[in-house]
Amino acid sequence: MTLLVLDLRLPILPARTDVQLWSQLSGLLPQFVAYALSFTLLGTFWLAQHTLLAQLDGSDRHQTWAALIFLFFVTTLPFTASVLASHVNLRLAVGLYWLNLLMLGAGIGWQIVHARRAALFNDPDAYRLIWRRLLLAQTLYAIAAAIAFLSPPAAVLALASAQLFFMISPRLPWAT
Repeated sequence: MTLLVLDLRLPILPARTDVQLWSQLSGLLPQFVAYALSFTLLGTFWLAQHTLLAQLDGSDRHQTWAALIFLFFVTTLPFTASVLASHVNLRLAVGLYWLNLLMLGAGIGWQIVHARRAALFNDPDAYRLIWRRLLLAQTLYAIAAAIAFLSPPAAVLALASAQLFFMISPRLPWAT
């Protein structure tokens, strides 16, 4: 997750006045938004991974490979976030970013499905709760990405809104 911040760089030309520096910092707003969105998204996926692993009695080779595939897509998020920040008005940039989120979800999904088939869950109800939350997240991310056909910046706002929901939903009294 710390690699995400590497894209927050001032231009090579040094600022000579406060106004120039402010202009350069303001120009970083798209990168900062992509950074904040990606950091919170990875945090949510990290929590999902941690929740899943806490519900397992053990692991096996397939579970480990599924986790590694998931981590592969974690490492690609800085690239897709950078593309999104540089091209926030383009549908392809939103689509690429969403594809990365889809593959993160697929990586967690593979782990969940394998753990169920291998009877690794210590609580059978945990499977349903984790699976439902993953499907909800992926559905909201897909809807947000589809909005890019109308307005790519609106799609980014929709992704941020979906992410905000997952950041606060554990605190809601009706959430499980």
